[in-house]
Amino acid sequence: MIFLYFGSMKLFSFLSPSALKPTWQFSARHILWRVMFSEHGHIVCEDRDTEAKSAQFFCIDTANNTVLWENKNFGEPWWIGLSAITRDRLYLHGFKKPDMPGQKNITAVDLSSGNILWNNTECAFTALQPPYVYGYKDMFERRLYYRVDDQTGTVLEEMQNLPDDIVPNLQYEKTDFIFPQQTEAADEELWRRISAENGFISAEHITTDNFTVLNVYSQNSALEQGLKNTLSVIDTTTKKKVYSVVLNESTPYPVPDSFFMDGQRVYYIKERKTFVALDLQKRK
Repeated sequence: MIFLYFGSMKLFSFLSPSALKPTWQFSARHILWRVMFSEHGHIVCEDRDTEAKSAQFFCIDTANNTVLWENKNFGEPWWIGLSAITRDRLYLHGFKKPDMPGQKNITAVDLSSGNILWNNTECAFTALQPPYVYGYKDMFERRLYYRVDDQTGTVLEEMQNLPDDIVPNLQYEKTDFIFPQQTEAADEELWRRISAENGFISAEHITTDNFTVLNVYSQNSALEQGLKNTLSVIDTTTKKKVYSVVLNESTPYPVPDSFFMDGQRVYYIKERKTFVALDLQKRK
């Protein structure tokens, strides 16, 4: 077992092919606020300190299971968010006003290094079509659009409308994950298993060819401690539990989609700050 440390982030690489153990896990300093996946194997995460009102970002390369960079704030301590991710770029936005959803500005970041490539303060992000980024600005009774050079951030053209082949507000990130479904009494085998849990409240699961990944919420013995959230992996052939982890020792209510899958890899977040990848095929 190899331990690699990257500042506040910690990478665990488990090399034994026979055991079902995390492929890697990264612990943020504060709260993992949002996670954005690219179509090309990169993950960018927001690490937010809600008390200090500060946000930092880090990037994981899933092909090599390495941290490319971490603890980046890109000039704005809190009012900043993720807009899009491509093979080699990350795009971020600011906010017009605190606590309001309206966006402003575009910041382009090199995905491999985490270095800022350019800032555009004239417009907000709305679409990509290399070699251009398209932005917009809301005026008093109308919206203006801008064609921006994706290499420099320079406005090349101001337009009354977007080109016909440009669709605004698409999700420029990977979204084709498998999400769990609610476990019901009709699924007799799973229902018998989870009904045996003390204080069982609700459950959700994903079943693959070889495994069922099961997420159960049960009442803590002390009612004021809320619910305990436990994730398990069950071998569908032997019916035995081959992996188990507590995602939250105490949570006030069940949260849907506490885990999800990409192929044979399970992703989950533990106690709101530790991001974990678990590869199921490593046991078969």
